[in-house]
Amino acid sequence: MPRFYNPNTFGGDRMARGKITHNLPKSAAPGKSPVIWLAILLTAAGMGWTPGLKMSARPPQAALQGVTDRITYNVGDSVQLRIISPTPQVEPEVHYGLAVRFAGETKPVADNLTLETVNGHPEIYHLLWKIPANARPGRYEIDLRDEDPKSHQIASETPNVCSFVVHRQLIRIDSFILPHENYSSGDSIGCSVSFSNLGDSEFTGLRVEVSERYWPWIVQQTEKVGAGIKTVAENVDLKPHRVDYTNSGSCTEAPKVDQPTIKQYSAVIWDHARKNVYAIALSPLVFINPPGITTPRPYPMQYTYPDLKSVNTTSYRRFHPEGFSADAIQFETQHTMFASGSEAKVKFSISNPTEAAWQQVSVAARLLDPQGKELAHQTLVEHTDLIPHGPTLKQEVSFALPTEPSGIYRVAVQIVDSAGHEVAVNHLELGVNPLPQSVLIFCAHEDDDGTQMGFIRALVENQIPVHMVYYTSGDAGSCDRYFQHSCGPADALNFGAVRMQESRAAMGHLGVPPENILFLGLPDGGTGKIWYEHPSANDPYLAVLLATDHAPYEGIFRSNLPYARDSVVEATEEIIKRFQPQVIFTVHPPAEGHIDHIVNNYFVVKALQELLREGAIPPELEVRVDRIFNPREHPATPYHYEDHEFYVSGEVMALAQEAGWYYQSQGGNKSEGNIRDWNQLRHTEGYRKVLDWKEHEGWNEKE
Repeated sequence: MPRFYNPNTFGGDRMARGKITHNLPKSAAPGKSPVIWLAILLTAAGMGWTPGLKMSARPPQAALQGVTDRITYNVGDSVQLRIISPTPQVEPEVHYGLAVRFAGETKPVADNLTLETVNGHPEIYHLLWKIPANARPGRYEIDLRDEDPKSHQIASETPNVCSFVVHRQLIRIDSFILPHENYSSGDSIGCSVSFSNLGDSEFTGLRVEVSERYWPWIVQQTEKVGAGIKTVAENVDLKPHRVDYTNSGSCTEAPKVDQPTIKQYSAVIWDHARKNVYAIALSPLVFINPPGITTPRPYPMQYTYPDLKSVNTTSYRRFHPEGFSADAIQFETQHTMFASGSEAKVKFSISNPTEAAWQQVSVAARLLDPQGKELAHQTLVEHTDLIPHGPTLKQEVSFALPTEPSGIYRVAVQIVDSAGHEVAVNHLELGVNPLPQSVLIFCAHEDDDGTQMGFIRALVENQIPVHMVYYTSGDAGSCDRYFQHSCGPADALNFGAVRMQESRAAMGHLGVPPENILFLGLPDGGTGKIWYEHPSANDPYLAVLLATDHAPYEGIFRSNLPYARDSVVEATEEIIKRFQPQVIFTVHPPAEGHIDHIVNNYFVVKALQELLREGAIPPELEVRVDRIFNPREHPATPYHYEDHEFYVSGEVMALAQEAGWYYQSQGGNKSEGNIRDWNQLRHTEGYRKVLDWKEHEGWNEKE
C-alpha cells in the first residue's frame, strides 16, 4: 500500500522528519565502540546534559535527524521522539533543550523539555510531550537549543528539527461491517457499526445513518442516495471514553441493476438536529448482481478499465489526423498558442523519407484562418534536391497574426516538385486568442484545474505570469480507496499530501513551476461550514476527517491557517495583492453542487470587493468563472455574465490530456487507458466573464 508523508517526497507513514545541525569529532576516542558512543550521544542530545561528562573539542558540523513516532496525535496523546545521528560520535561540552511551538508562532507552548526513556528502550523512542486536552489542533514544530552547561548561554538554535500534527477527534467509527461481499438485487444488506466517544464530554441524541456511499457536502450525491438513507440508531447518548454499537439485519437493500455492479456504503454519525457530521466510515466494496447474472464482472476504480468491454485497442492506432506527414515535415510543437495580433514563429524540419530522390523541389508555408482562407504565403526554399533518407533541412517561418477573430489558425507547409506537384504537406494548428498580462487561478480541489489547462499552457508558452491557488487539499475524495479502508486523521493528512503532489506534477507537465503553486490546506468538503458558520478565527471549524481546525500541512501558503471565513478571505487578499493579476479565474457561483466549488467563488469575490474598497486593486480587474453545463443545477445568482470561447491547439489539448493522468487518485489511470485521439479532443475551453462582481455584496453570506 502506498505510504506518503511529505508533500514533496515519499517516506514512511508514521514518521515526520527534520534535521538538527550537530558538531561531531573527526574520530571517536579510543576504546569506545560506536554503539557506546551513540548511547552517549543520545544521552546528551535527548535526556539533557549529564553533570561531569566531558566531551572533546568541536569538529566540523554534521546533521542529526529528529523523528516522531506518528505524524498526527489526538489531544491527550503523548509525542515520542528519536534523535538519529549519521555517525556514532559525540558532541563537545553542550546541553540540549527542546521546545514545542505552534507552527507560525514564535512563543513555545512547551519549553525546557527533555527526552524520557519509554518502556526501557532508550535506543527507540523517548517521551517528549504529553499533549494537553485543550491543545489547539494544527501543526507543531520542535525546536532545539544548544546551551553552554556552565553559563547557560544559548550557543545556537535550530528551529523546526521535526514537526507533527495535533488533531481533536471527538467521535470515531471503530468498525463498519457488512456480513457479505456479494448480493443479488433486492437482498437486504445487514450491518454492524461500532463507535467511540474519544473526548471528555458526553454526546446526546446522536443519529447513525447507513446508505450508499456519499459525501454529505456534495449535493448531487446526497440527492442521489436520497430515500436510500436509513437511520439505524437515533437518540444515542454516548458518555466520555465509552464505546457503543448498533446491529441491523436490514441497513439497506441491494439496488436493482442491469449488470453486475460494484457498490460501497457509508455510515454517518450526525448530531440530533442532523446539522453536523461527527464521523464517516465507508464499507469495503460489495458486488451486486442481477438475479442469475454474474457477467460481465466489473473492476474497481484502481484498475485502468472498469470492465473488459472497455479495453481500448483503437485509439492508439493514430493520434494525429489523416494527412499528417510527420516523416517528411516535422514541426516543433513547444509553442502553438499565441496572442491575437502577435507574431507566430514556427520552426520545422524537412527530409526525404522515400527511396527516390526529390529534385528541384520548393518549400512554401501558408497561414490559414479558422475557415481555411489563406492569409499569407511565403516561399522558403526553391529548387533544392533532397536525397533519400538524407539529412534534415531546418526551417523557420514567421507570420503576423490578425487581432481578430480568435480561433484555430493553421500553418500549412508544402513541398512541391518542379512541375508543381505536391510531394508532401503538413499542418500545424495555432490557438490564437487575446491573452492577459498576468493571471491568478483559484481552484477548490487539486483536480479542478482541468477546465483551464489549455489556457494555462497558453500563458506558459507566452511567458505570462500564472499562479495556481488550491483552497482545499482534497483529503476526502477517494481517500478510502487509496488506502483501501476508511480514513482517519493521519490517512486524510497523508492523502491531502498525495493530492498536492499530483497537482504539482500535473501543472509541471504544463510548464508551471512549483513555486507558482500555492495551497491553503482547507478541509475537503468543509468550506461551506467555514463560510456560513465560522466567520471568526476565534471559532474555527473542526474538520470531520482531518479532525483539526487549523491547516495542518507542511509547505502551504500559511502555516496553521484557521478554518474560519475571515482568515481565508484575508489569505486570499494577501495572495491577490502579492501577484496583482490582470485576470482572476475562479469557479462559477454556485457551481456544480459541491459546496467547496460554490464557496471557492465566494472567498475570491469577497476578497476582491474588500481590496477594491481599499484601492488595492484596479476596478477593471477581470473575473472569469467556469461555464455552466446544466443550468438547471445552478440556482440563480444576482450577477450578469458574458460567455466566451478560448481556442486551444490540438497539440496543447493533447498535453492537457496527459496532465490529467497525473491525478491518479482521481481516476487519472483510467483516463490514461482511454486516450482520446486527435479527432476526439476538444479544441475550446469555455468561460464566463462576471460583469458585475463589484456589486451585490453579502447576498451569499446566509445559507
